[in-house]
Amino acid sequence: MKKLLVTVLCAAATLTASAQGTLTFLNGTAPVFNTDGETGLGAGFTAQLQLADGTNVGDPANFVQNGIFSGGDLIVPGVAGPGPVDLKVFVTNEDGMLQGTSAVFAQALGGHGSPPATPAALAMGSFSVQVIPEPSHIALALLGGAALLLKRRKK
Repeated sequence: MKKLLVTVLCAAATLTASAQGTLTFLNGTAPVFNTDGETGLGAGFTAQLQLADGTNVGDPANFVQNGIFSGGDLIVPGVAGPGPVDLKVFVTNEDGMLQGTSAVFAQALGGHGSPPATPAALAMGSFSVQVIPEPSHIALALLGGAALLLKRRKK
């Protein structure tokens, strides 16, 4: 009886493990550009893979050079290979400020079958980051504008 129970548990664990889709988090042919649209991002920026609903997948990847990041092989939890699954990539600077987000893209996954298929390559297209002003800068500009209007009104 114990052997049967152990066998059933091992089989369930094996099926659960093989149900996870995998991909290689590397954008080798789709660089991420700076605000000028030409210069690739480098050190000081990180890329985070997310499901379309905003759930993070794995750890952030550092940019290596010329807009290329490398985060290794990632498991997409709860999604069996071959997928597809809708994903997006968002980029932050070293201060953790959001700099840009890719369009949502459909991604096929590896990790299915026996033996598991190799991780799928990332299907993301290139995109450029945008300058996103901090809310405090916007508030300060609005206060300055209001002060100018009040001063003009008094004259």
